[in-house]
Amino acid sequence: MDTIVLVHHYPIRAALPVRLSFTGDINLGTTTLPDGLPPNDGRGLLDGVDSLLAGDLVIGNFEGVLADTGTSHKCDAPQDPRRRRREPPPQRPNCYAFSTPTRLAPRLIEAGFTHLNLANNHANDMGLEARIASDSILRSLGLRTYGPGGTISIDTVRRGDSLTIIGLVGFTTYPFAPNLLDITASVRLVDSVARLTDLVIVTFHGGAEGTGAQNVPRGAEFLGREPRGDLRAWSHAVIDAGADLVVGHGPHVLRGLEFYQGRLIAYSMGNFLTYRGFTLDGALGLTAILQVELSGEGNYLAARIVPLLQQPRVGPRQDSTRAATYLLQRLSREDFGPSAARIGDDGTILQSP
Repeated sequence: MDTIVLVHHYPIRAALPVRLSFTGDINLGTTTLPDGLPPNDGRGLLDGVDSLLAGDLVIGNFEGVLADTGTSHKCDAPQDPRRRRREPPPQRPNCYAFSTPTRLAPRLIEAGFTHLNLANNHANDMGLEARIASDSILRSLGLRTYGPGGTISIDTVRRGDSLTIIGLVGFTTYPFAPNLLDITASVRLVDSVARLTDLVIVTFHGGAEGTGAQNVPRGAEFLGREPRGDLRAWSHAVIDAGADLVVGHGPHVLRGLEFYQGRLIAYSMGNFLTYRGFTLDGALGLTAILQVELSGEGNYLAARIVPLLQQPRVGPRQDSTRAATYLLQRLSREDFGPSAARIGDDGTILQSP
């Protein structure tokens, strides 16, 4: 009798290259400032760039919360016992709280975003309940969120029998989310995610703010007396722990790009769509989309900068003068020398030889 051997052919899972797009800070409008909401519920604000928001993952930083009711006490000054109870509390100067009506949220998914970081200094502007509700609203629209409470997004990119598992981790400088001020804990978290995924993408909200913060210093940064991280040391540490790409936001201006251990670091993507409450003069109005392609093993394949200009109450638009590209060329050279990303006039990003 002949023996019949049955052989089962199981597909070998191969990690695929992935395409990623990143933007900086997003605030669609706020009820906390006069004339703080865009007309027509924000329709049209992203029409000039929605075709550029493409990739397996499209990631932005959402500044503020989604809420239709409630009052923010973030900017209340200390109570004066002589103040009458019915008088509104005095407000601390240079303090901003953002509350975006929920009806504006669909603009994000219509434009092409897939993921939003919520680990930033405006996530608690309307209190804990509003932060949790914002997360729930965004998820109900099909957007993935990450950051607060240590939430990590783990996603798969699948084509046929092959797929790539991607871990997305967001850090900031506040205790309600993974805290980049604690480098040791950051390393442990990234290492644990790297053991479960093919790729680890790390974003962070940190650094000083404003036109005087375009360069990345060596050592710790502060906003007033508030610590905002040693971003060079921290970024290098999380790459050593397994991160394949690091992208930052928080300074409200673009910052330079460098390569470390063959991995790309973009230190700030600046403002992206900030309708009200954000100054957009000069460098504050220059922004960009960062498009990156990585292999399934995390190796850098290609990237480019798409230069944009954001004008007050208009939204981002493509910039034919390429001012953002030229600014990033200069900042990268100034700050990182031999390890700087080489950015072509067409926006392509290459490693230094």
